[in-house]
Amino acid sequence: MDLQPEETGDVTRLLAAWRAGDAAAPDALLNLVYRQLRNIAAGRLSRLSVPVLDPTELVNEAMLRLLGGNGLDAQNRQHFFSIAATAIRYVLVDTIRRQHADKRGGGVVDVTLSGSEHLSAAGDRWLDVEDALRALEQQDPRKCRIVELIFLMGLNQQETAEILGVSLTTVERDLRFAKAWLREHLS
Repeated sequence: MDLQPEETGDVTRLLAAWRAGDAAAPDALLNLVYRQLRNIAAGRLSRLSVPVLDPTELVNEAMLRLLGGNGLDAQNRQHFFSIAATAIRYVLVDTIRRQHADKRGGGVVDVTLSGSEHLSAAGDRWLDVEDALRALEQQDPRKCRIVELIFLMGLNQQETAEILGVSLTTVERDLRFAKAWLREHLS
């Protein structure tokens, strides 16, 4: 992640102001992290090969969820980006599932985000990955967060260790386990 040191403190400061009731804090936070989250989403979407959302739409939807609820629970920058990773993951999954329902005639009213008209086979695979991630999350939430931060948010292992407040060795070990676990559950 390429936030400057003063921006890192600003994220934590804005989260505290938001919790304290500062009505301007959510917008200021969004302005501070938006470009970075959009770049992360663009990179992730290109690697996923899931043409269900535009990166801007993905971040906008995830930020709406964060600003409307659990983003307020974040205690600092690290916690905020961990919550953001989960929100982005859920937006992708919800969009793919909605498209599957629509594809089978499940939607009475067709309300979609622009650019989400095309569902590829990779979308089907992403739902399999999501099911496996949910199972991993039930077994070990930290390992699931590591997968989200590295593969969804595009962080490196050192950044992931800092965000989760664990050692680099722990991230490496948990990532090896999570990859093997996911491979087994996806085969």
